[in-house]
Amino acid sequence: MRDEPARLVLRIVVLTGVIVGAVVVIGKADAGWADVLAVGATVLAACAVGASLRSMLGAEEAPEPGRGRVGTVALVAIPLIAVALAITLPTQESVARTGGEPTAAGAAQTVRDFLAVSVLDNNAYAACQYLTPAEQQRLGAAAGGQQTCREVLTATQPSFGGIQAEGGLDALPLRAVVRGDTAYVTASPHGARPATFVLRRTTPAEAAVYEAPSAAWRIDDGVRAVLGP
Repeated sequence: MRDEPARLVLRIVVLTGVIVGAVVVIGKADAGWADVLAVGATVLAACAVGASLRSMLGAEEAPEPGRGRVGTVALVAIPLIAVALAITLPTQESVARTGGEPTAAGAAQTVRDFLAVSVLDNNAYAACQYLTPAEQQRLGAAAGGQQTCREVLTATQPSFGGIQAEGGLDALPLRAVVRGDTAYVTASPHGARPATFVLRRTTPAEAAVYEAPSAAWRIDDGVRAVLGP
């Protein structure tokens, strides 16, 4: 006996929701297992939709009601579980991971975080927060027209050493030396000229700025290396 048209339509609607949920998982989750579950659910749901459409058109008998309900519940459960895990589990971001200690390692991480938000994330506001006010002013003056640091980084796509992904940034060799309240961080990208960033200790005023990074250092020179010639 064929399923009633209303039941088949309801099944198609539910399965379409499953496909949409699976697409959300693929876009949201960074974990590979979630992508596998989502792709699998999408394929199964698409096959089930096709079977329901064929049943509506009278091309073949619909599956037994009990077995059909079990299959539908399973298809719905897979993407729901994956969505819940994708939302609750932490995701990896390229933005600030540095601590607040004024060490050589902290200075190197500050430079790495600046490159992450400026080059990879293209977040001009966050990138400028890693600079001292003096370096922000120098960056705007170098661009001409009394531009702000944010305007300069927004108008220019920052780049550095051909780095295009977080893996390349993590592999970037950084050598940091601290002398008093000043740190010198030399970045040596493969196949490109090295660049030296000069950092100063973060002042209370800089730390109090809205969404200021927690880094104990601010870059005071060398930022124009990400802007090219």
